[in-house]
Amino acid sequence: MVLAARPVLAQAGAGQPTPTSASGEEMSAGAYKPVLRPAKPNAKPSMDAKQIDEFERKLACPCPCTLDVYMCRTTMFSCGISPAVHGDVQRLVEGGYSADEIMNAMMDTYGDFILNAPRKQGFNLLAWFAPFVALAAGAVAIGALLRGWRMNAVKAAAVTKAESAAMTTAQRTDLEATPEELERLQAALREDR
Repeated sequence: MVLAARPVLAQAGAGQPTPTSASGEEMSAGAYKPVLRPAKPNAKPSMDAKQIDEFERKLACPCPCTLDVYMCRTTMFSCGISPAVHGDVQRLVEGGYSADEIMNAMMDTYGDFILNAPRKQGFNLLAWFAPFVALAAGAVAIGALLRGWRMNAVKAAAVTKAESAAMTTAQRTDLEATPEELERLQAALREDR
């Protein structure tokens, strides 16, 4: 049995195409949704092939691959979704739609999930700025921690120095071992070996 080398579109339910892999497995139920708009009167293509490729890099492929549409259709030859989305983009370009109009049409059909990066507006700004805020807060916390440690070390050194200066000579001699005490200590150490 020979498997088809290219993905095929199997008909699903109400005439909607369902992308399938070369082995006939359904890629993801309902992942591909046609983006259809009527062509504008006297329409001329709004982008060339290179601009279409760049535009498709901004779109996340609806299949489970997590790639953008361009990468998915040029590397994942078993995916039937990215070529279908590419076909929609090409039809809209040939229909005279601008990149912004095509992006809006895609978002109307798929929602914000079609975007590779969140829009820089509203609540999505949190996704753009939260990492930088967290990094700055971490740097401030580490700086405060290091400053606290340094202050504690300075205080401990000052206390030790003051205690050492306050000791009398009698107290200092109490800290020194006599020759007999040193001999007993050395003998105890020899026995432990």
